[in-house]
Amino acid sequence: MRISDLKIRVVQPDDFKFMWRKDLPPVSMTMTVFELETDEGITGYSTSWLPAAPHEIAQSADHFLKPMIMGQDPLDREKLWHDMMGMARFLIPPKAASQIDFALWDIAGKMANLPVYKLLGAYRDKVPVYDTMQSQDTAQEVADLILAAKQRGVPAAKLRAKPDPKMDIEAARLAREAVGPDFVLMFDATNSYDWEDAIKVGRALEKLDFFWYEDPMPDWDIAGFRQLCQSLDIPVLMGEAMMRGPQQLGSILVEGAADSVRGVGDLIGGITGMRKIGATAEMLGRRMEPHAYGSTIVQAAHLHYMLSCRNCTYFEMPYPRHGLDFGMKDIVHIDENGWVHAPTAPGLGYEIDWDVIDNATIARY
Repeated sequence: MRISDLKIRVVQPDDFKFMWRKDLPPVSMTMTVFELETDEGITGYSTSWLPAAPHEIAQSADHFLKPMIMGQDPLDREKLWHDMMGMARFLIPPKAASQIDFALWDIAGKMANLPVYKLLGAYRDKVPVYDTMQSQDTAQEVADLILAAKQRGVPAAKLRAKPDPKMDIEAARLAREAVGPDFVLMFDATNSYDWEDAIKVGRALEKLDFFWYEDPMPDWDIAGFRQLCQSLDIPVLMGEAMMRGPQQLGSILVEGAADSVRGVGDLIGGITGMRKIGATAEMLGRRMEPHAYGSTIVQAAHLHYMLSCRNCTYFEMPYPRHGLDFGMKDIVHIDENGWVHAPTAPGLGYEIDWDVIDNATIARY
């Protein structure tokens, strides 16, 4: 079996905007849809959902990566991964390589007639969920959203910084009061604090028994992160915005600049990249908590990885979804106990609604 074609399209849903934090303007969200075809009629699919230039992703895949993978065996994922991610040394965005890796795993699962997590080697067949909230204007609004998450039946939820350290601490306090001591809470500062604010918020979160403290400072402040980890008992996670590959995240753990790392498969080389950093973290006795904020297929790829690994805890579910399920016939569902279950269909296991995608396509490559 050989790769015979790579088709890419940029899709723009109507009025699809996203606000990451209250101090940042909303951005138009797009999808970049990849179709990786083989000469045996098996096609792998992936979608990129990012507040980043979709044409850049499509053009880098079409110009740099397509010539590299054409005619190759799609089952040679390790070789293809190293070839594609090697381009990241020359500042070719790894987002495109990540999407191709997702599609390669989709092909492998379909060829074997197995869900991807079975190919990876299953560790479990379900994962508990945490809802991720967007930042709000007031602390009480944050607490109300967290309480609503508990009432929906999920076992955990994550607050996102406004960012305003004083309000963020108050929001964390009100949220803990609202849900009680047994509900799991995380906090994501989205790289927004300096060191003094990061330590202040971190100490408050410790007293409130938060489960983790995510990306408190900019990722480049390795020395600051090391000092923060030494000063706090709450687990400090970092690495979500690092895009040069899993090697960066491994170095962070070895340097003591994080207690655990965040792995964004659509930024660090797909499922193959997540496996590498996950294994490194496990050997160091640390966790690798996958980021799953994205489209259904992006979520599916992270879910399959989580089902195959031991050193991760909760599956991320954005709330509200804000169009993240756009263009899909199947979506990731949460059961009545707040868990997501393993897909049963071959490959990544979720079906695209091509009529919807066709109607929203604004460019093809």
